[in-house]
Parts: sequence; C-alpha cells; structure tokens
Amino acid sequence: MSLLVSTFFWIGVLAVVPYLALVAYGAYGCSEQNLKQKYNAQWALVTGGSSGIGAAIVRKFATQGLNVVVVALDDAVLTKFKETIVKEFPRVQFRFVGCDLSEASGKVYLEAVKKATHDIDVQILCNNAGFITTGGYADVALEREMANFHTNVTSGLVLTHHFVDEMLNKGLKGLVTFTSSSAGFIPNPMSALYASSKIFLTTFAASLAAEVAEAKIDVLAIHPSPINSSFYNNAGKMSALLTAQKFSSPPSVIADTICRNAGKIVIVDQGPITVIMKILMTKVMDWNVFTEIMKLGLRFNGDYKAMKVTRPMKNK
Repeated sequence: MSLLVSTFFWIGVLAVVPYLALVAYGAYGCSEQNLKQKYNAQWALVTGGSSGIGAAIVRKFATQGLNVVVVALDDAVLTKFKETIVKEFPRVQFRFVGCDLSEASGKVYLEAVKKATHDIDVQILCNNAGFITTGGYADVALEREMANFHTNVTSGLVLTHHFVDEMLNKGLKGLVTFTSSSAGFIPNPMSALYASSKIFLTTFAASLAAEVAEAKIDVLAIHPSPINSSFYNNAGKMSALLTAQKFSSPPSVIADTICRNAGKIVIVDQGPITVIMKILMTKVMDWNVFTEIMKLGLRFNGDYKAMKVTRPMKNK
C-alpha cells in the first residue's frame, strides 16, 4: 500500500513541479522584450484590435515603435479607436481594416487584409479576435454558432496561413500569437463552442510552433486569467462569467505577457486563476472522470436552469 501511495505521490510531483517551474519562468524569469528589435520588424497586425485585449496589444506595440494594422469589425468602436490611437501615437503608422471575421470562407476579409498590407512585411501577427455565445448549443441559432466558430477559429487559420507563408518565402523572422482561453481545459456546457474553439487554437499553435521553429518564426498561445473587456457583454444569464469578471485584470497584462514570453515559451498560462484551473482540471482531476461528473451534475447548476430552453412537445 505504501508503495502505491509513494508511486502516485511521485507521479503527481513529476506532473506538477515541471509545470510550475515553466509558469514561474514565464511570469518572473522573462524580462520584457522590444519586439520591433527582436524580429527586426516594422509592422504588426492585430485582429479584434479596436477594443479590449486587442486594443491593449496595439498600444503596447506602438510604444515599442511598431507600426500596426488594426483588423476589427467596421463599427462605431473602430471609428472611435481610429480617432484615439492616431492622436496617442502621432509618430506611428496605423492602417485600419474594417471587416467581418465571421465570414465562412475568409475570402472577403483576406482580400481586404492583402490589399492593406501588399506593400509591407507583417512579421508579427496577433490572432486575438473572438467572442463567446452562451446557451444550449442547439438552442442558439446555427448562424450565430457558426459565426462564433469562424471568428474564433477560421480567421486565425486564414490569416496565419497567409502571413506565415509570406514570412517563409521571404526568409523573415516573425511571431504569431493566439489568444486562447483556460475554458478549453474543461468541458463547458452552455458555452460549448467557445471552449472547444479555444482548445483548438492551443493545439494548433503548439503544432505550428514546431513546424516553423527552424525558420525562426515563434508561436505563442496565451490562456488568460479573467480580463476586464467587452468579452463579458455576451455573458447573458451565465453568472459564472459575471463572477469571473469581478476578479479580472486589465487587458494590458496580456500585451505585457506577449512582450515577455515571445520566443521563450509556446503555451502561457497567465495569472493565478488559469494556473490553478490547469492544475486542478488537467493534473489532479482526470478529464474523462470530470466529463462524467459534469454530465450528471449540470442539471442542478443554476446557470443551466436559468438558460435552459423549455420546448413544447410535439405530437408524434
């Protein structure tokens, strides 16, 4: 019995200690880098760049002297951001692409991005655009679910393929980042698409990182702890999200994380909430077991009860 206990103890140690060492290295062992100098770059591109995390990344890059292409939904938020950012950084060049990243094929916004960048080399690409849809998957209109998927996943695939291809053809160093989420660590009923789309980004980033490392193109995926942004505007009746917002940090912490960890780490779990979730949900609790618990216990959850749609029974 003692041998069994000892075995499980050391398995736990081997799983957690190296992870915590990597977390500590990313959080405290990596000093801030000037990405313009690191990659000998002039231009970066940020999706979802008109607000929240994206706007914070744009500002961070601008302080480092990088010119930035801002890609975002063509709305009042982007219009206001245009006016503000050019006044804040009069010596930095900005280009703005107002487009809809939820387009299924990606052809329309890709052409708009190509047109805006045809005469420059974009060596830093931040795939940050994304949002959450709450509610039962089949209770939400399919058009909304697919728009969510294409914004979170497809847009990153389309733009990454284009700009990585460009960097490889020209022999340029570069950086590609993905704003993922700790939601992907566990099943997320009532926001099923969000969690699954984010864990896709993490796995894709980890795979791509190995492919392009020899070409000196770095890849970084970030799992933020709660960040105070417009993300929560889509929380709906999900109280868990609204509670998380109370513990949120400013979007600038993600911009800082990018500048510290680019080229140092591939997957970054930012903040204590994400680290604790990672340990509990992937190292202490088995995924398969947690899935069974979730299946049996969700019916007693307050969010589920509030968001569940009661449907009239049809006569067979």
